[in-house]
Amino acid sequence: MKFKKLMIENYKSFQFPTQIHFPQGDDGKSIFLIGGMNGAGKTSIMEAVNFCLYGGKAHDIFNAVNRKEKNLGNVKVAFELVIEMDDCSELIVQRSWSAGAVDSPKANDLQEHLVVVRDGKRVSVRNKQIWQDYIRAAIPPGITQFFFFDGEKIQEIAADDHSEVRLKSSLEAALGIQYINQLSSDMLYLKNEERKGFVEISDDDLEFKQVELKKEKTRLGRKKIEQADLTQELDQFRHQYDEARTRFQAIFNAEPETRELLKEKEKQRIQKSNRLAQLENEIKGLSESVLPFSIAGVFFDDIKKQIEAEHETAEGEAIKAHAGQLAQKIVRAVEEPEPIYKETLSDEKMQELEGRIFKILKEGTAIADVPRILNLSERDAARMLFRIEQFENSDVFLIRPLLEEKQELDAQIKQIEASLQTGAASESEKELFDQLQSEMESCTTQIGRKTEQLRIVEEDIIRLEKQVNIVEEEIEKLYERHDVSKDKADFINECDAIAGLLSQFVVRLRKSKIQLLQEKTFEMYKQLSSKSGLIKDISINDKTYEIKIRDRSGHEIKKSGLSAGEKEVFAVSLLWGLAQTSRLSLPIIVDTPLSRLDSTHRDNIVNNYFPNAGEQVVILSTDTEIDNDYYRLLQPHLNGAVHLEFNQGQELTTVKTGYFWEA
Repeated sequence: MKFKKLMIENYKSFQFPTQIHFPQGDDGKSIFLIGGMNGAGKTSIMEAVNFCLYGGKAHDIFNAVNRKEKNLGNVKVAFELVIEMDDCSELIVQRSWSAGAVDSPKANDLQEHLVVVRDGKRVSVRNKQIWQDYIRAAIPPGITQFFFFDGEKIQEIAADDHSEVRLKSSLEAALGIQYINQLSSDMLYLKNEERKGFVEISDDDLEFKQVELKKEKTRLGRKKIEQADLTQELDQFRHQYDEARTRFQAIFNAEPETRELLKEKEKQRIQKSNRLAQLENEIKGLSESVLPFSIAGVFFDDIKKQIEAEHETAEGEAIKAHAGQLAQKIVRAVEEPEPIYKETLSDEKMQELEGRIFKILKEGTAIADVPRILNLSERDAARMLFRIEQFENSDVFLIRPLLEEKQELDAQIKQIEASLQTGAASESEKELFDQLQSEMESCTTQIGRKTEQLRIVEEDIIRLEKQVNIVEEEIEKLYERHDVSKDKADFINECDAIAGLLSQFVVRLRKSKIQLLQEKTFEMYKQLSSKSGLIKDISINDKTYEIKIRDRSGHEIKKSGLSAGEKEVFAVSLLWGLAQTSRLSLPIIVDTPLSRLDSTHRDNIVNNYFPNAGEQVVILSTDTEIDNDYYRLLQPHLNGAVHLEFNQGQELTTVKTGYFWEA
């Protein structure tokens, strides 16, 4: 199967009907290169293929209508895919959505139209569902993720040590095992249907249990549909967020911040500005009241020392001035009111003692001669010391910490104001800034909401699956007690035998397919990996699908221990192995596969993967992935190349022949 032509109309930046032809080589192989810068529409091409083949929700289509046409009231979106089938017949799938003659159309107004043309004959509309089932059977939706993939799918597989286990159902679909499991389930269903007429257990009992089982399975089916829808919506919101974030970084050259964070910063700025104003008022008040005295504060210690020195000098001079009187009082204090010693001194001795005391007092203590600068009275000196103590204990000395706090607040406010600058000078840039911020915040909210909803739904699925198993076991026990007729017993035994054979076949088929998948994956990994010489083999558990990588010494290498490039190379190898093992001849569409790889791994991908990926390979790349050098390496294998030219002003994508520099 090969794609021959894709047409996109009025979808995102593809405003007018745009056709992309996929040429084929003489040997039947085709490698086609589509170049485009980020945002030019590469991802839209992959989305167009999926929407054309499998349809989509009207809401999603409506949101992707070209903005200019939507403003004019035209919400019609159309896709067309021309496919060459394996039997060389031509299949044309045309799918469109339109609202008809409706003013101001909404998403709910869109109606889906499917036209299938095979070998030039249009299929009747009444057979629409049949042909939709035919398309799904020819190109199973659960398998195309391994044929139509981008960097995100590679990252998903490369994410952790057991990411492949989460893909078990998809892997079994790619290997064809799910169909055998479905056949086995159908056989068990037939067996259970045949057991409904048993005698020992009344029909009412069986019917009650069957109704209960049917209800539980219906609930389970609805939950699985809800799970698929939520997963798709979650992926779309994540993709929308990534696109908005990429545009924001490209336009404003900065990482986006949430509106809550910006509001919090603005709140901090206002709080700090208010505190700054309060500080300035406090400093102003202190400056007006006690600041002059704070200037004289450095002299307070000297003033106090001068007062004390002058006081001591005054006391000494007073003692000298009254030395005679003091000497007489001291001598009389010795004799009166009675002598303090036994022998009474004579008058001569008393005069001699008085003379000695007078001499001591007259000479005074050895105090340095302090000049009288202040010359304060004792009262004035006490008042001066009291006022100095008051000033020292006042708020005047709080000015310094207030000034330091003011300086720190000034720096913080400037820093916050700098971080609040958006880099958007014009009104249009500010409007775009707010638009992108709002879009990212809305996507973040939806991602959180959908993630929580998905978690709840998955818990419900586990609970319902457990309940279904319980009811099936109860029914099994009821049937075992049922008295079956010979014919029914034979039929049931045949169903059991067939189911047993199918189970054995599934086991052998799984082992065979897993063995082939191991070989194919390792075959490509050896060609793509820069460390292939260190790897001995890759093994896949045929029950859990857990993958183990072993080195030449037989030691297991955890996927988490590989470099980011090696993880992606491993993921690409597994995708190629699945495509080879599935035996399906589907086109390979790869979107930006080299963005996260180093030069060595890029060389290996270009030289070894693209030429051998499949019968038809479509590569969607930027000019930095498939650059001049890689283009020259790939050119001998190419059957053609185009590039998407995006007009920023018109928001319009057109397809130009030739790769970027060949136009």
